[in-house]
Amino acid sequence: MPTSRTYSFIVAALTLYFFATTTQIGWLYVMSALLLGMILAAWMLNRKTLNGISAAREVGEDLDDQDRETDIHEADTIGITLTLRNARRIPAAHLRTVEICPFAAPGSPERELKMFAPSLPARGDVTCDYEVIVDRRGLHEFPPLAVASRAPFGFFERRKSLALPTRVLIYPELRKLRRLSLLDNRPSVQESRPRAGVGSEVIGVRPYRSGDSPRHIHWRSVARTGELISKEFADEARPGLTIALDMLRDPRPWIDSKHTPYEWAVKAAASIGEYAQRRNFPLHILADIDALMPPPGPLTWTALMQYLARIQPTGTRTLADVLDNQPVQTLVAALICVPDMAMVNALAGLHHRGLGVLAVVFDPESFPAGGPSAAPLADALTAIGIDTRLVRYGDDWTETLSENDITVGARHAVPLR
Repeated sequence: MPTSRTYSFIVAALTLYFFATTTQIGWLYVMSALLLGMILAAWMLNRKTLNGISAAREVGEDLDDQDRETDIHEADTIGITLTLRNARRIPAAHLRTVEICPFAAPGSPERELKMFAPSLPARGDVTCDYEVIVDRRGLHEFPPLAVASRAPFGFFERRKSLALPTRVLIYPELRKLRRLSLLDNRPSVQESRPRAGVGSEVIGVRPYRSGDSPRHIHWRSVARTGELISKEFADEARPGLTIALDMLRDPRPWIDSKHTPYEWAVKAAASIGEYAQRRNFPLHILADIDALMPPPGPLTWTALMQYLARIQPTGTRTLADVLDNQPVQTLVAALICVPDMAMVNALAGLHHRGLGVLAVVFDPESFPAGGPSAAPLADALTAIGIDTRLVRYGDDWTETLSENDITVGARHAVPLR
């Protein structure tokens, strides 16, 4: 592709040629021919200047901390290493690259990073290291790396796209809670279930089985029957926690923004999940399957983070509908992004069944894009005795969730410090 310099030299060569034919001065012919010859030579040399050029990318290394964990969370600072390699036997020169980092903040220098390599040795490589502050969770994929060269004289530009399939899963930002009344105010175990298990309450005896602990032998029964008899214990288990996420699709375009109730709900879910894992509560996730199918059974920490990293507000059902049609655990934390008054009946039903319920209501009206107020919903939930936390844009949700009060409304929201 010719550059502006090419056209300038062509105009200069034609001008010299015009004056040469007019004045019949020989050196003007020579200068005109030299200019055109340079352009022709540059075109021939530039044709293969990007042949043999390849690249490699490594993501996730902290350039200052080699012991950093491999998990990448929103707001982390991570290092990226970009390497250009030359497989040819002759050097390459004047290489310009444009690296687009999909998880860098829009408008930041790292979002579209331009780099220049004056020379690339024959069968050698050049490495560029840079750091990025992760802007947003999700599954991100780097676009092809754009490489260009104007070697040798800048008359022609050769361009090439290098496909470097690099996918990075960014976990949501994680802030740890100091406490959570939903879990802290509950007993460590549920009532004993009327079936055999590994609890501490004896519910009967049975014949001894291979593998039973000798400490569980019921010696009085052995003396009476002459056979080995073992104690039978009740099945005691910790109550499970269900995190119910409101992921109903919102038709407004601002869902692509980082500062939305949905993104805050995902972060709050990560904080609640981390606290539950720390307290050894079995953890379950509940959301509209049209947004993302929740994994079955209790979740490991990695499974929870991967789910929260991938889910997007693309559901077709309200959270009230999801709760009415899906089983939940003994404890339920409902993260409400759309102030739907149907949530009052849905959570009241769970509350009347004796389940522990925490309603975390995110107020769309307070967010940059605006929306309906969630205060009436929070007041209605408070009125029926539901532990309710109203989170507004600018609040520190960890402080709001860690409050000792049973109900935290709009007037009691804790501002971001």
